[in-house]
Amino acid sequence: MRDAHLAVRYVFQSSKGSPYSGKDRSDLGEWTTSPSLARALAVGCLSRLDPSLSSVDIWDPAAGTGFAGSLLVEALRSAGMRVRYRGQDINEAVVSASRHRFEDVPDVELAVGNTLEHDEFEAFAADLVIVDAPWGLHWARSAQQVESRRREGAFGFGVPQSSDSTWLFISLALEKLRPAAEGGGRVAALASPSALSAGGASGAVRRRILEAGLLESVTRLPEGLAPNTSLPLYLLTFTNRSGEAGRGKAMIADLQTQFTTEHRQRTMPDSAFRELESALRTGKHGPRNRSIVLQKFIRREARLSRRSSEGHLLTWRLATYGDTAVDAQLLESRYGPGSDVSVDEEPREIYDLDPSRIFGDDARELLKDIHDKGWSSRRLSGLIAAAPEKVMEPIQEAREGQLFIPTTRDGKASAEVPDSETKGRVLSIRLAGDLVEPDFLTAWLNSELGISSRRRAIDASSSGTHVKALRSNTNSLMRWADELIVPVPGKATQLALASADERLASFQAELSSQRESVWESPENAGEVVSKIANAFDDSLAAWFEQLPFPVASALWTAETATSLGDRLEAYLHAWEALVIFHATVLLSAGRSDPGSSAEVEAAIRRALRDQHIGIERASFGTWVVILERTSKNLRRALESGDSDEVARIRAAFGDLGESAIERLMSKGVVSKFKDLNVKRNRWRGHGGHTSEEERRVRVDSLVSDLRELRGLLGNVWAQLFLVRAGSAKRRHDGYVQAAEVAVGTRSPFVTKDFRVGDAMLDGELYLVRDGSQAPLRLSQFVQLRASPRNAQYTSYFYNRTEKARVRMISYQYGPESEVEVDAEDFRDAFGALTPG
Repeated sequence: MRDAHLAVRYVFQSSKGSPYSGKDRSDLGEWTTSPSLARALAVGCLSRLDPSLSSVDIWDPAAGTGFAGSLLVEALRSAGMRVRYRGQDINEAVVSASRHRFEDVPDVELAVGNTLEHDEFEAFAADLVIVDAPWGLHWARSAQQVESRRREGAFGFGVPQSSDSTWLFISLALEKLRPAAEGGGRVAALASPSALSAGGASGAVRRRILEAGLLESVTRLPEGLAPNTSLPLYLLTFTNRSGEAGRGKAMIADLQTQFTTEHRQRTMPDSAFRELESALRTGKHGPRNRSIVLQKFIRREARLSRRSSEGHLLTWRLATYGDTAVDAQLLESRYGPGSDVSVDEEPREIYDLDPSRIFGDDARELLKDIHDKGWSSRRLSGLIAAAPEKVMEPIQEAREGQLFIPTTRDGKASAEVPDSETKGRVLSIRLAGDLVEPDFLTAWLNSELGISSRRRAIDASSSGTHVKALRSNTNSLMRWADELIVPVPGKATQLALASADERLASFQAELSSQRESVWESPENAGEVVSKIANAFDDSLAAWFEQLPFPVASALWTAETATSLGDRLEAYLHAWEALVIFHATVLLSAGRSDPGSSAEVEAAIRRALRDQHIGIERASFGTWVVILERTSKNLRRALESGDSDEVARIRAAFGDLGESAIERLMSKGVVSKFKDLNVKRNRWRGHGGHTSEEERRVRVDSLVSDLRELRGLLGNVWAQLFLVRAGSAKRRHDGYVQAAEVAVGTRSPFVTKDFRVGDAMLDGELYLVRDGSQAPLRLSQFVQLRASPRNAQYTSYFYNRTEKARVRMISYQYGPESEVEVDAEDFRDAFGALTPG
């Protein structure tokens, strides 16, 4: 395997500072490549550069202020190479700024001119070309000159539609490369999503370039890296070098979540560039990259239709990805046998270079969950009697089979007519036939899985460049219906589940009624509670077996304590374990964005100082502050509507679903821990004797709080497992890693294999799901250590720092419940929570 080129080291070590001064930012920002994008272009050029070359010629057809070009030039010069650079730009002022940037570099020439209309350096052949042209630039004014150049032999791959010049610049770049017989060269280009996916003339240009075997790689970069747009950008590399072109394959990489935010500015960390360089250089599969045959880029579009039982002709457009055929097999798997869905026209093929669909689609996980239950699945478009409609005015009465589905993230689906105060848009649908029971579908759409399906359908069918939204026209709503996946179990199962959901709802109503009756007849309070309590006696113990071992074991210690005094003390300790563990999870997840988390943690440090508490002597209140601030920051990112932020948050939690993550960081969970802190302080603040009856009341209160917490968290801990990592085996798309599943109240733990993208460090604690791209490494505030007695492990929680030592305590044992470790080992755990 060839080592990384010496010039790449300069790129890894290059300054991340601003490429322009504050005074000229407003004038030149639009014409200057950001540091992260400049580094990405440099890595794209240098990752497979021939180490035997002693000189390199670079062409930059849209040079701007020359920042990207100068980074590449200086990287090569740092490796002792001779460099010739030729740049061109249409703006005279920015060319002047570029000349100033290069004034100490020999053999540099810059020219003012429209590159699409004329090449100021026609005789210059390049080894490397960087393309950072304006995105979505209309080139109609240059059409005459472009056509003239085409007749003379330029733009040999054709011309795209006039709304976007990206492929004109890329075509010129490819034609500017040194001929393959003379060693060839490489192009690194930045492109917007539309340039990768548009059909028509642009799609034809892409096809010709792919068929010529020139595409080398496509990498999804985080959005918000450019100074003048929030569009997600892609790094494309091309080559005409013999032995590297025409292989019928290309590398794809997804670095969407690899960013950090500091002072509201996004950058990519060094680790992301190192990962990209290694992937491009070696061509080996990794957690965020793989090699695919070019046919996998094929997207097919077709118009489908079906005539409903009421005679309505329903039509919609379908797009498939990854070279998936639109045939009878697809129609049956999507709409079921005998659906009467037909293809109205020959599917159109387009080479779509966006790798997002190849890497992942939430539909796969949703379908797997449904099929694991032994159920079939359908698209809503195949089950409705008429096209969905937006509810525009009050409806007097719902028709048979009519459902109302809100497009808000948290609204409830219902068979009842929505009232006038319902927030957001509500869509009306009418089910056809008896394949799906309305009550069953309503209940399922309000389940966590159903909400995930609804959100996915909205995201998949929304349109817009900067802000994506679901439109209200029939075409958009039919596309939404076609993206909405619903389960179709047997009729008996549907009826049973609908009935169970209805009964549970009635129980909830009865509970509310019983709570009211207590205040009407206080003398019957004990009888009312004892009558209902039997139904819930075993539920908490069962929940404990789903919880991560550190908190489950602490709760089990409380549950099995023999005296009321011991139970009360143990439950208070268990709540301490819960708040430390929960805060540690969110703190660890927040650190997936180091820049943003450093700012949040600095704010936490100030808040703790203002309350005269701190991480050095961590109290219950300390962890509540950490929990409140970290959850607020994570919640803001998840609710931002920024697709990259959402992807990063999901990746930070081991690819857990949005609904489950929302539960973990909900305001309700924070409020519950704040209430517990007030309760503890009130109880601890009262000295003197505590009667047995008062102890009983306090224990019952803490147990009731646990039930509320369980209701807030739902089944999150049945989806995300705490593990202690073991040995790993490398696979082409990541690792298979053995890990002890630290869940429930007892050890030793069961060992299972998990498929993961990034390998976990042996012996460390992680939160993971099978298939997690990046398991969440838990901060050292929670640890598993050898037991002082006979269990295999004991959980220890951070308590305080005393000089050079850190005190860790366990809530499972008494006299042997403390250990001390070196404070230096906690440097990373403390992060910005401590000054310096």
